[in-house]
Amino acid sequence: MTNESLISQLASIDRLKNAWGLLNKENEDSYGFSGKTIKDFSQDLDSNLTKLSEVLLDGSFRFSPTRAAIIKKDNGEYRPLQIPEVKDRVVLKALAILLEEQLDTLLSKSEGVSFAYQQGKGVREAILQMKANYLQGGKVILKADIVNFFEEVKKDKLLNELIYPNLRDKTINKLIADSMSQKLKLKRLNRKHWGLFKNAGKGIPQGNPLSPLLSNIYLSKFDIQLKEAGYSLIRYADDFIVIFSSEEEAKEGYEKLVALLRDQFSLKIHALGDKNEKTKIVHPAKNEFSFLSVKFDGENVYPGHETVGYLKHIVREIVKKGQLNSQLFASIYDAIEKWIAIYSYLDIERYFDEIDSFVKNLLIKKFGKKRYKITTCSKLAHRRRAKQYDKNKKSFWRNPDLTGLLPNFIRHRFVRNPEPIEASLEAS
Repeated sequence: MTNESLISQLASIDRLKNAWGLLNKENEDSYGFSGKTIKDFSQDLDSNLTKLSEVLLDGSFRFSPTRAAIIKKDNGEYRPLQIPEVKDRVVLKALAILLEEQLDTLLSKSEGVSFAYQQGKGVREAILQMKANYLQGGKVILKADIVNFFEEVKKDKLLNELIYPNLRDKTINKLIADSMSQKLKLKRLNRKHWGLFKNAGKGIPQGNPLSPLLSNIYLSKFDIQLKEAGYSLIRYADDFIVIFSSEEEAKEGYEKLVALLRDQFSLKIHALGDKNEKTKIVHPAKNEFSFLSVKFDGENVYPGHETVGYLKHIVREIVKKGQLNSQLFASIYDAIEKWIAIYSYLDIERYFDEIDSFVKNLLIKKFGKKRYKITTCSKLAHRRRAKQYDKNKKSFWRNPDLTGLLPNFIRHRFVRNPEPIEASLEAS
């Protein structure tokens, strides 16, 4: 263990470079209120990181105001985001990494129940754990959603009870507090959406690279208490499910969870029976159930049909703009394989015939009624899963604990070095 102060560790060039490397830079035109983009920052990266290190060490670093932005959610509502300057994102990411190290003992107690925003965990792990827990005797699932979670988090409780006591010194305390209270600028946002930010400054700001970790820290004691009480909890940020053996048990559990969240965390969950159905009790074997946009019928987990619709849209655009040549078919295969890669751990076979027929009919419609020899989804899926299996020794396909949870289709058909699949469709 290093003897360096936390601020010295945070300000090290190596840590800042690591934070920059882990920062989401998919959209290089992303910007804060000043308009400076990720691309702009990267063009003088070494100098910018050196300056950040210097101001962090001498105590003159200050977070800049954030830019208000919105994204549309699946239910049609808007999620308010507070987008930091790029330089601030680097510091916030470095801070998140350092805090995760410092609070490892606390966060590790959520192992097996918390799956969001953590290395090596995600939607796939949450869904497979849900299936595993349900198959161990579950009959019904209580699905719950916390009302305005990020806005309702109590900062004092988060900082003074959960974070500060677990830090080795106080050198980054003010920085953490300031990260949760950045000023917000609304000027770049359409005035009709300003009301979404009426609670800005309360709780945890969404859009901040540190916020996901803070949410897990705040709910860590919730995870611990449910684990100790023997509840079958699966939590992904502020969305969670609990698996029960009967509807009566689920209703009783719901009442206890409502009281626990209210009394100890000052949080509410959407009421059971509300029209929005954000909190509900479901019998998956009788009624299709959805969690994290994945469907579950009590036996199989599979992507929603809307994902097939999205794939069809992509393929349709490829065919619309393409010519009947090898590049067109390679592009079609690439689009299908990307879809397969995302959902490979699920029962996607149910959609293969539909997708294969769609591709054939699209080609006939665009290029005439010919006999097309295509590489089927089944073959593409086999290749993609084999690649995932061979990628490294820690591949989820190699995990013996997941043997009964992954699709049967592939478990008996792994190939180490699959034959290359033709990159074109032949017309005769």
